[in-house]
Amino acid sequence: MTAKKKKKLSKAGRWILDLILIAALLTAGYSGYRIYSAMHAYQESEQEYTVIRGEVMNSEIKISDYRHDINWEKLQAINPDVVGWISMKDSTIDYPIVQGNDNVYYLNHLINGRESNAGTIFIDVNNSDPFNDRNTVLYGHHMLSDPKMFAELENYENQSYYDTHKTLIIETPDKVYELQVVAGIKTVGTGGYVRLGFENDDAFLNYVYSFTSRSTFTSDVSVAAGDRLILLSTCSYDQNDGRYALLCRINEIEE
Repeated sequence: MTAKKKKKLSKAGRWILDLILIAALLTAGYSGYRIYSAMHAYQESEQEYTVIRGEVMNSEIKISDYRHDINWEKLQAINPDVVGWISMKDSTIDYPIVQGNDNVYYLNHLINGRESNAGTIFIDVNNSDPFNDRNTVLYGHHMLSDPKMFAELENYENQSYYDTHKTLIIETPDKVYELQVVAGIKTVGTGGYVRLGFENDDAFLNYVYSFTSRSTFTSDVSVAAGDRLILLSTCSYDQNDGRYALLCRINEIEE
């Protein structure tokens, strides 16, 4: 091969490398823009939830150690789909709960109706009697770039987190419920981990066992056939279509 041909090939090779470099820079720039946009949207949504908390909740007053002073009329005036409020001590979980007409709308809408990828924590539309059904299912986003909504649920992969976060609280206009954490599993969206009804007590207890037998931590809470459950579900980024699901026993602690 002549030196002239080698020179031509060398120029062509550099041109191809330049194109690859430009494409990589454009891809990185676009990815960075998307991450920035997502973080900005999440920050805006959290600011809106902070405003809503200020409007409907007196942070200076607690009716008890576990019940906030919530103005339910104001909250339900913002959105009549509101059915409760979920919180956990020493965490970022502190949000209203809604139940809509489907399991899609609140994936990308805030409680005030504004479109946002942060969404709202919502109850499965097929729960006919939330908090009284044998298993009530709540969904919330895992905001990867900002640990809000249900992002902290994945911390239950560590035993030490469970040891310091054994309960959550759900408040409604007329009742308060304590959620006693039973088990948490890593699964996938198609893993069949969501069940609302059970044909008998054995099926119910087998469902509980499907969680406790592969839980990422060990709980000191047991479940009997007559108990009621709450399942909290969020995304997990460890695998494709990943989920982290936290199973809790629900107890009414105040009317």
